[in-house]
Amino acid sequence: MPYIIGTSIPEDKVLVQSLTHIYGLGSSQSKNLCKKAGFGSDSRGIHVTFSKGKTLENLAESTLLPLGPDLRRLQNDKIRRLCSISTYRGSRHRKGLPVRGQRTHTNAKKRPLPKLNVN
Repeated sequence: MPYIIGTSIPEDKVLVQSLTHIYGLGSSQSKNLCKKAGFGSDSRGIHVTFSKGKTLENLAESTLLPLGPDLRRLQNDKIRRLCSISTYRGSRHRKGLPVRGQRTHTNAKKRPLPKLNVN
């Protein structure tokens, strides 16, 4: 099972769909990566050799956008900063309520809590 940017790529799935498992990569970006690396539209994870995997990883890291654990860390830092300067959005994150103005009268009594330690 190949690993690209710390994410395991399933061997039985189509490679374009498998690359979307990497946090921050969507379907159009994964299609572009597969084209640049020389994979067809029907390639699967089992066809990724070590050298081709390194090529895919280098192409993915050459994009200007953060991916994988770097993107998660960046988002958690933004939320921590909002909480530390005690903004309204930070307080909504801390309470586990919707942040972007959704109603709470009938829905959203519980929002999935972010995976970070906010003190």
